[in-house]
Amino acid sequence: MKQAIGFAIACWLSAAILLLGDSTAAMALSGTLVLAGLDLFAP
Repeated sequence: MKQAIGFAIACWLSAAILLLGDSTAAMALSGTLVLAGLDLFAP
C-alpha cells in the first residue's frame, strides 16, 4: 500500500511541476520524476 501511495504522490508532484513550470526543463524534470517513482515504488 505504501508503494502505491508513493507512486501516486510522485505522479501528482510531476504533474504539478509540469503545470506550474511551462518549459522544456519542467517537462524533462516531470518525466524523470515519474520514471524514478515508477522504478522506486514498483512492486
